[in-house]
Amino acid sequence: MPSSVRAGSLKDPEVAELFFKEDPEKLFSDLREIGHGSFGAVYFARDVRSTEVVAIKKMSYSGKQSNEKWQDIIKEVKFLQRIQHPNSIEYKGCYLREHTAWLVMEYCLGSASDVLEVHKKPLQEMEIAAITHGALQGLAYLHSHNMIHR
Repeated sequence: MPSSVRAGSLKDPEVAELFFKEDPEKLFSDLREIGHGSFGAVYFARDVRSTEVVAIKKMSYSGKQSNEKWQDIIKEVKFLQRIQHPNSIEYKGCYLREHTAWLVMEYCLGSASDVLEVHKKPLQEMEIAAITHGALQGLAYLHSHNMIHR
């Protein structure tokens, strides 16, 4: 993307089509932060149209390095749109509001460490094999499409 393009600009039709036009604050309710990092924060939310529970990753593109942040958002949205595999989180779309991208995804209940904590005893070899097999299938899918997981 040329550096002359302003962060958040939707003048390029290829960029504009990456984002839904609706106001996400009217579409999602019950937002509760469930994680955060250098990219922003992830929220538990409910889609008011279907009552489906989703995860929303909010990424700001304001402030210092706003153009770089905007380019990272575009790259991530394009990446997520390409992934179609049963062992990956389903991407549902992206919305823009007040210099923040809302990346909406399937909500995944618990992490691997959460599962182990609830399980309370060591996993059996067959369980470990099944989990590893599923993860490797997802990784093989990404690699077969010249994508990497970082």
